[in-house]
Amino acid sequence: MNHTLVKELLAAVVVLSLGIAGLIHIQLGAWRPAPLVPSYIMPQTAYYFLIASGVWILGAIGIFTARKRLANLGTPNAEQHDLVAVGMSVSVMLIGAVFYFLSVLNIGLVVSTVVFNAILVAVLAPNASLKTLATVPPLVGIVVWLLFVKLIGMTLPTPLLF
Repeated sequence: MNHTLVKELLAAVVVLSLGIAGLIHIQLGAWRPAPLVPSYIMPQTAYYFLIASGVWILGAIGIFTARKRLANLGTPNAEQHDLVAVGMSVSVMLIGAVFYFLSVLNIGLVVSTVVFNAILVAVLAPNASLKTLATVPPLVGIVVWLLFVKLIGMTLPTPLLF
């Protein structure tokens, strides 16, 4: 099994686990209905998308493996895989997600989204220009605000900043 395949399998496991854990939390958690729509509709939809993404990844891995076997490209190489790096990247993603959700609860959705996306752009695209860092995260924050406040009509909790 090559290094990329291990990463994809771990990503599928993490995405499926988050989706299933979220649905279990909605079922067993202290969710209360909102005035117009139940408050679990948006997170439930997101968790279903996570589960669908995990199934999509597993399906893509299966198709890739079947094509490789059919093409008879040879035996898989037996070189050592750097599972420590994969474990570190998964743990950094999970810790980042926890900090993001904690900051959403304490600072607010829009501000946390802008800061989180600025960090993502800086980390994932280290050669990005300052113009990109100054435009992309605020645009994502505006889209999130428009989606949740204007289109869906959700009343966001009062944050510390705004």
